[in-house]
Amino acid sequence: MTRLVVKLGSSSIASGEGLALDVISDLVTQIAVAQRQGHQIVLVTSGAARLGRRLLAFEGPTARAGAELQRLVDAARLQDTVALETALERYTSAGRAAGQGPLGVALAASVGQPALMALYRQLAAAVGMEVCQILLSKSDLDSGTAMRDVGTVIVTALDQGLLPVVNGNDTTDPRAELDNDQIAVAVAVAANASRLTFLTNVNGVYADDAMRDKIARLTPEEARAIRSVTAGEGRGGIRSKLNAAARAAYCGVECAIGSARDTDVVARSLSSRARVGTVIRSAAPALEPGERWVGGIAYPMGSIGINREAERSLRAGSTLFLSGVKRIEGDFEPGAVVELVDVRHPERLIGRGSVSMPSAVLRLLRALSPDEVADVMSILLRQRHCPGADNLEPGAYDDVKDLLRRNSQAARQALAELADATQERVRTLADALLAAQPKACAALLAAGSFRTGEVTVADRRAVRDLHAIHRDSLVVFVSATA
Repeated sequence: MTRLVVKLGSSSIASGEGLALDVISDLVTQIAVAQRQGHQIVLVTSGAARLGRRLLAFEGPTARAGAELQRLVDAARLQDTVALETALERYTSAGRAAGQGPLGVALAASVGQPALMALYRQLAAAVGMEVCQILLSKSDLDSGTAMRDVGTVIVTALDQGLLPVVNGNDTTDPRAELDNDQIAVAVAVAANASRLTFLTNVNGVYADDAMRDKIARLTPEEARAIRSVTAGEGRGGIRSKLNAAARAAYCGVECAIGSARDTDVVARSLSSRARVGTVIRSAAPALEPGERWVGGIAYPMGSIGINREAERSLRAGSTLFLSGVKRIEGDFEPGAVVELVDVRHPERLIGRGSVSMPSAVLRLLRALSPDEVADVMSILLRQRHCPGADNLEPGAYDDVKDLLRRNSQAARQALAELADATQERVRTLADALLAAQPKACAALLAAGSFRTGEVTVADRRAVRDLHAIHRDSLVVFVSATA
């Protein structure tokens, strides 16, 4: 028995302004055949907002947009400028609710979702299957507990012979930077699937813009390195699918990207020997249950570039200290999940983890040694709590002198950032650091030596164990190039 997740994208089921019923019907039939052979299939589908826009335009309150469009055409024919401007505004206003902007997407999805499920239910019933619906929002992916429960529901439904149909909830997440490619990975990892197939409107990933040189197989690193910008009608396109497939492959899920119009794509996706579009090979065994949320489900809010020395320490079981952090991408708060990548080769995904500090503080403290961290924290606390004592000239305070004496690039950058910081910026950084690392900050504040700039042995000891990632959240992926 193989557990397969199939993701059907918007570009695959687009037919004018509606849906390609032949593609959907054929896919449901293929899934029914696979079920009867003992396999378990989960379907992640797009199309709710598209179908909702179609229904609104023909049946809902924006049906009047058709009449306004006719007035627009008539005004253009008569070359009546005033009438043309008036008609254009009326037509634009009439069509806004049919899907323009986040709220339009939410409305269209709320209309289209029940219609889409009714369609799947009818098609599944015709081939002897019953479906169940699962809607996921970004808030679900941000909760390890919620996604553990989702995985349990999916596996239970599969064991009872149901076809789970999963979709992103655009009604509650119209503005979220999330698409069904990301949801498909989360579902595959949460349900402990062994395979994931992305169905799109092309036959795979191509090495050329003319789409003549199809790539048969990729490693996760190669998938992340491809700069394909193949157009599509969904949110993601091929670039999104490659990133999602690489992440799934690091979690032990083999992936493929192929055409939704392939009449035996489900059967071939279930076979390890069959060729389906472009295959992204699994890089490791499946993650343990306790690693699945951080490792493959949670949506990453940024990335941290680390050096090879830090990578070797992580693989030896250590945590990520600030000295190993070389680059920060994205804006995030403590507790957010981020990717750990090779600073020189960002396509190499080393692992993932939950950050212990916000991105602004990590940028200030990145690449600093523990002694340099103590100096910078002492300066920052003095700037925050001792108005007028913000002199950062050489010799002004021992912590400034010590930082300059060390003369590392990271120390110079941190000192320059503090010198240029406004009082509001200082307040923001210091308060964020206190909230994220209360124990270390409380030790320095209680000692009070930051007021005179003298960093004591006890101060340095208090910050020695500061790290960028919560130790118990680290998931380090297997890599053949490590």
